[in-house]
Amino acid sequence: MIVKKVVTGFMMIGLATEVWSHVEIEADDYFFPIEPVTNFCSMSDKCWHDFVPICGQDVMGVIRMFNDNCDLFEYNCDEKKQFRHVKMEICKMEPPTESSK
Repeated sequence: MIVKKVVTGFMMIGLATEVWSHVEIEADDYFFPIEPVTNFCSMSDKCWHDFVPICGQDVMGVIRMFNDNCDLFEYNCDEKKQFRHVKMEICKMEPPTESSK
């Protein structure tokens, strides 16, 4: 009986570890819109600029910098794009463009 409880306990710990590892991976991507089309115009109207630069990436993999989250929302609204906030390291890995040489 004790062996069965110990084995069950280890199985539960293993299951919890597996679930938690997926939660951590998904936490990195929490900036993805939950709905396929997010109302960025409404979000930009309610947003306050904090001028903390962020990196943005769209669904096609295009990467660009934004002045802040509000700038990303405004750009998405004006240009009908779907950029999302991603880790700053992604923009740092982007090769220099012709204009920056």
